[in-house]
Amino acid sequence: MSVIPPISPKLVHKHKADDLLLSDPRKLLPVRFTSSQESMATDPAIVMLNSLYEVSASNEYVLKLPKTMSGGAGVSFDEVIVLSANDPMRGVPAQIVESIRAGLPQDTAERVDINDENVSAFLAHHKVARHSHSFQFVNRGDHYFFYRKPHEHVPGIMLLEAARQTIYYQLYGFSQQQLGQVTVSLSELNAKFYNYAELMYPIEIVVDDLTRGDIQKPKEVLYRASFYQKGMLIARINSLAPVISIKRFQMARNVNLFGEEERFSPLPIAPITALLSSGCGKQALVDLQDIGLSGCTTSAISFDNEDSHYLNLIYDNKLHFTAKLQRERDEQSHVNWLFNSVSYEDIETLKEIIKRGFLKKF
Repeated sequence: MSVIPPISPKLVHKHKADDLLLSDPRKLLPVRFTSSQESMATDPAIVMLNSLYEVSASNEYVLKLPKTMSGGAGVSFDEVIVLSANDPMRGVPAQIVESIRAGLPQDTAERVDINDENVSAFLAHHKVARHSHSFQFVNRGDHYFFYRKPHEHVPGIMLLEAARQTIYYQLYGFSQQQLGQVTVSLSELNAKFYNYAELMYPIEIVVDDLTRGDIQKPKEVLYRASFYQKGMLIARINSLAPVISIKRFQMARNVNLFGEEERFSPLPIAPITALLSSGCGKQALVDLQDIGLSGCTTSAISFDNEDSHYLNLIYDNKLHFTAKLQRERDEQSHVNWLFNSVSYEDIETLKEIIKRGFLKKF
């Protein structure tokens, strides 16, 4: 059976747990599918899940939908199915599955166990290749970024970020693309909001893989994130994103981003440490006033008579740039330096540092 991967900040390209907007991942039953399995199921769990579907003569399975749920605003699930009749597959929200179970006779409902293991066995039995998943939306109303001021509804930008996180989770968790080797570069985003998302009720996010062609080693993915509250669709976000290697992504992004003679000043909040050292082992922390691809300006230093100097620039204890310096000229309070024989790899690191904590100097 396939395993549902745990959600970690790294998996969705975040740095800390406070940034996670997804929890409780689970596999979902499809609304409809055509089974290529000819033999009858003998596993009791699969037999029970089969009973939730109407089966046509052509072996097409269509879920027996409950009556429209009331009490919420948005688009009801039966309307969603009608609007999406041409979709290759769509997952059934856990909220809807619970309403289906609630409508079954009590003894039957108790036997219907829709856990990940049973759903995985069901999908494997019918040879359903594309799997949908859902998450609980993490929304405590005290998020340090999205709730910096009180809101009367869930901020729309928070839903967009949750959809972005589902892209990475779906890609790394259910394809052969590897975390740390590739990234996605969003090329198209289509969002439609049917109703406000309210803080008081839980929100479920259903992710459908609508990628064309190979889903195991995709070069471009199309994922649909649908947000459900009280059984009603309140928002839908489609994301189209090329999948490229991280090195290629960085090179393509940086190639025309920096002018050779441009200089950039660090932001006051940038986590930057600048250390100057001499050939004789002397070291001093300096104030980095500006930097570019060809040189930098620092505060004055006390070991001016040394023949060789080196700059070590550290960003957030993660990115490290080093260069041998050539003194260009001295001013009363600062020194202008030129870089001497900097490697291509170090220049690429410097570009990454500048992107994260500097502004163009005019």
